[in-house]
Amino acid sequence: MDYHCSKLSDIMAANMYRVGDYVYFETSSTAPYQIRRIEELTKTPNGNVEAKVTCFYRRKDISSSLVLMADKHQSALDDEQEQEVELLSESERYQLKYRELFLSRQVETLPATHIRGKCTVTLLNETESMTSYLNKEDCFFYTLVFDPHQKTLLADKGEIRVGSKYQADITPLLSEGEEDSRQLKDLETLVYTPHHNLSDKKIDQFLIICRSIGTFARALDCSSSVKQPSLHMSAAAASRDITLFHAMDILHQNNYDIARAISSLVTSKGPVLCRDEMEEWSASEANLFEEALEKYGKDFIDIRQDFLPWKSLKNIIDYYYMWKTTDRHVQQKRVKAVEAESRLKQVYIPNYNNKSTTLNGPTGENVVSGGRPCESCYTLSSPQWYAWGPQHMHCRLCQVCWGFWKRYGGLKYPSKLDGEFQISARSSDNDSTYSCRECNKVFNRQEQLTAHMATHRPHRCGFTSCGKEFKLKSHLVRHCASVHDSAVRVGSPRPMIKTRVAFYLCTTPLTRLARRICAHILQPHHAARNPFRTINVVAVKQECQNKLLEGLPKIPKAKPRKPGSILNISHRLGAPNIPIPEWLIALPKDKLPQPERLAFLPPPRGKDGQLLIPWLPHREENKCVGINSVMPTILRKRGYEQQNGVDEK
Repeated sequence: MDYHCSKLSDIMAANMYRVGDYVYFETSSTAPYQIRRIEELTKTPNGNVEAKVTCFYRRKDISSSLVLMADKHQSALDDEQEQEVELLSESERYQLKYRELFLSRQVETLPATHIRGKCTVTLLNETESMTSYLNKEDCFFYTLVFDPHQKTLLADKGEIRVGSKYQADITPLLSEGEEDSRQLKDLETLVYTPHHNLSDKKIDQFLIICRSIGTFARALDCSSSVKQPSLHMSAAAASRDITLFHAMDILHQNNYDIARAISSLVTSKGPVLCRDEMEEWSASEANLFEEALEKYGKDFIDIRQDFLPWKSLKNIIDYYYMWKTTDRHVQQKRVKAVEAESRLKQVYIPNYNNKSTTLNGPTGENVVSGGRPCESCYTLSSPQWYAWGPQHMHCRLCQVCWGFWKRYGGLKYPSKLDGEFQISARSSDNDSTYSCRECNKVFNRQEQLTAHMATHRPHRCGFTSCGKEFKLKSHLVRHCASVHDSAVRVGSPRPMIKTRVAFYLCTTPLTRLARRICAHILQPHHAARNPFRTINVVAVKQECQNKLLEGLPKIPKAKPRKPGSILNISHRLGAPNIPIPEWLIALPKDKLPQPERLAFLPPPRGKDGQLLIPWLPHREENKCVGINSVMPTILRKRGYEQQNGVDEK
């Protein structure tokens, strides 16, 4: 009795899920489990339990470019881990890829009834061996953070950075009696000293004056009067630490002379206004910050990058520590505490058996001698068979391999249908031979098996919107010809799709002549307005041949139309004898108004009206010694002496 009670309690504990557990979620009976972390457990008004979870992604859930980036990051591990990975066998390396996950900050809500078990997800530890993840069941690791919206990978900041790269060098302590030879004035800046002639009462009075000036300055400032519409809010803002710090700095700068310090608080532009981050931020920016803090926590770099890029990192950190002192933060903590009390702490989910994809009943061990073996372990006996892969391939998995595929998202051994080709498949009789799982051919070398497996590769349609697979290439050719109206090159090793060739229609001179001769048959203007009307090409050819036998007729050229004057156009429009306005009559050149002063005199002209420009011939005595001293010209090529000058001897 005690044994059964203890066993029942163990089963109850295994099916009890709490906040913070890493669990498997099943969203489809034909897809692997999704790995999630429970953040909250809430009960809906209908009585159902929903789980708010954080998503983890597998390697196949991200793009190939990000997978390459993740592999590069994995290759940058310590030397000990690299040597350990090299010592792993090929199948262990294959299975290790399915143990890697990618953390994300995406949160979703799923029904708690979809939970299918517990697992363990940890940050990859540099001191832990890689084989420890393979030796443990339902154990995963992650090193990178995946952003599903921006499609980026970032390194997780949870690692502990220890070493000379991250720690500063500490100056050794002074021995007894040794004097400090450093110049403290160069290392430190004095901002306050207690050695002055002011009492505490006078300093308090000076601080009250600073607060009063700060309140008056906020009343004069338009933006501050909008944010603090009441006198109490302005006085409270003027009493913040930023005003007190500024007052003490002013007092120290004026050598603790209160009269000079008070006069420096009011400049020629008005009273000095000192504001901190709480006043600089608007209400919408404060709401964005609270939303980002709820999503990312105290990860200020991500908060600035995704929510507040116009703020600096210093502004965000300063605002956070000021925001923690406000009543709004205290109220949010109380609301969260009340919500936490009303939430569920744990939930019990019974075991779930999915039989929708099974091929036979679970009655005993089913041995099928002539059937297709398991796609992963090649066994022919299993108490339960599950359909797996494309339907036209008729693949199946045994009960053990099906559970492994549902949990880890991949098969125990590589398969071409699982995204990778089979690298090695040793036969049971001889360990030095390799057999093909499709045709059962045996090869002595691994390279021969890899080349042979390429012949069993399904032919895939190259169109991105289709992507169908065919066993025979003739089926692919028939599919491309019937569906996509394109041809496939038969002799190519890969299905290369031939696109339609673009062409350029260039008419011959005889065709252009026929357009002019047979214009009464073609009627181009009428054909342009009726694009679907057929043209009698036979009649055009016959008419063109008859005209050519008779001789080319003289085609009269169209007379250019002279543009009519404005007066003639106005007469045709029915408005004759319109007087021409004076401003439209052009003045002769001698009556045009002349400017009082010419900025640039016109060049002289001869009697024939040509410009009189003196031409300077190229002479030896006119050459100037120096670089680029010759007049540039584009009429002939310049020689080396003309370009660089001649040295004097």
